[in-house]
Amino acid sequence: MQVSEPAPTYRVFARKYRPRTFSEVIGQEHIVHALSRAIERQRVGQAYLLIGPRGVGKTTTARIIAKSMNCEQGPTVEPCLQCAMCRDIERGGDIDVIEIDGASNNGVDDVRGIRDAVQTQPIRDRRKIYIIDEVQRLSGQAFDALLKTLEEPPEHAMFLFATTDPHKIPDTIVSRCQMFEFRRLREVDIQAKLVRVCEAEGMQVDAEVLQAISRGCRGGMRDAESMLDQVLATAGEKVTLDDLESVAGLARPERWLTLFEAMAADQPAVILQQVEGFLERGGTERDFVEQAVDALRDLLHVALLGEDALGVEPAPERRTRMIELARQMGRDNLEGVLGMMFHLESRMQKSPLGARALLEWTLLRAARVGHFFDLAQLLGKSQGSDYQAPVAAAAKVAPAAAAPQATQSASAAPVPAKPKAAAVVPVPVAPAPVEPQATPVQAPAATAPAPPSSVVLRDIEALLQRLENERPTLAAVVRRNFVSGALEDNNVVITLYPLEQRDRNLVEDPIELKALARLAWSPGPWRFTFDTGTRVEQDPVVDSLLESFGGQEETP
Repeated sequence: MQVSEPAPTYRVFARKYRPRTFSEVIGQEHIVHALSRAIERQRVGQAYLLIGPRGVGKTTTARIIAKSMNCEQGPTVEPCLQCAMCRDIERGGDIDVIEIDGASNNGVDDVRGIRDAVQTQPIRDRRKIYIIDEVQRLSGQAFDALLKTLEEPPEHAMFLFATTDPHKIPDTIVSRCQMFEFRRLREVDIQAKLVRVCEAEGMQVDAEVLQAISRGCRGGMRDAESMLDQVLATAGEKVTLDDLESVAGLARPERWLTLFEAMAADQPAVILQQVEGFLERGGTERDFVEQAVDALRDLLHVALLGEDALGVEPAPERRTRMIELARQMGRDNLEGVLGMMFHLESRMQKSPLGARALLEWTLLRAARVGHFFDLAQLLGKSQGSDYQAPVAAAAKVAPAAAAPQATQSASAAPVPAKPKAAAVVPVPVAPAPVEPQATPVQAPAATAPAPPSSVVLRDIEALLQRLENERPTLAAVVRRNFVSGALEDNNVVITLYPLEQRDRNLVEDPIELKALARLAWSPGPWRFTFDTGTRVEQDPVVDSLLESFGGQEETP
């Protein structure tokens, strides 16, 4: 009778594509470098505390350290992965590498067992290594029982502690360990790893899906791999955003733009429909808040930094829509909505049964946050205070209405935005004091009027210095390729050397040029031209010598 061999057990992505050596660890270069140098110089400590959020590689790094120390060819930075020790450690069955779950083995008796066993020599390996995961779950008496062993461990012993909550570990334990803090992985690193996984699995996945997973996992590689594993197991031949939305509960980016556009326009029916659609697709109220906060953060970065928004790379078809929405809502409005969402999260924990009502009420209230700013401004003026409420949606002001406003005299009282509200407080408004300026400059009518405290700059170097503060990416391109600059009829004309296509797209971006013209300190529109001459590379050493000795460079 012939017995068929059992089918191979399926391995989830988090285990199948787990890093096996230091060279495969991504996003933790500072830790890899430090540990590699310590192993090469044979200056490895006897106790390490690995700190960081879940799924960023703490336990994986601990196993790599164990392989590096006990490899047949070690101690080595690159374990062979072929000897019995490496294979057993990867499988979790090495007799001298003991992995302990601190959550379930947290009593003093468990630690006493470790303290007694650590004194014996390793049976086969070079070092006896204890890997304790979630070490913060040990009891106070268990930590006390571990103190003496950590202070004077045997030469052959080594402790590797992993934790997500280092503040729960006694200082007496921390002081006896070398600490390494793991960072959340960058989205670009997670996306690159997911691309390699999809290629290895022979699956076709849209780039937007991988980008959405990379953002939704919040810096945890294990969460990203688990999410991709789940989607690939249920989707068809090609995975799309619809599959990700139905399986993992990650809403499409367009849905957040639709929601925030409805909030900016105060459309309560659309807001409630978006909440209903999210919950119908399987997401929870808490998922809604977490994803909405991420989307609001992206809009805030776009509103503040424009092209330099950190980690925000929208698809081309959403880019213009996202930039216009960010400018329409404005910084103050976005910050106000973000604060309301953070407060909502804490309130939902206290009343989980009313989570949906709280969510809808908060969104409807957030849609009217601009009206609250207007009311605060009106009340501040009526009481004669210096308070100036933030203008949440300056982009809503039509350009035609801006010019007449600029011609009003300084003594005229400002006109309230809402006449009905003005009738409630019939107190006359005192004119704001105007500080005299030495050289008053008339702003061009084509641009938005600058606030009284702003100064329109007319020096090219001063303009570039101010540009470095507010548009660092654009300023770096200009500085790196600068030829000359001039002011022509209130236009800033910058001549640059020929640029690469990516940099040229940036300086010629119509949205970016409009933003430059609206800056309070800008004299008018910006125009970039390009010099066809040969770029002259500057030598800082030569420049320093010429400046020190008053020399002059001669060219043939």
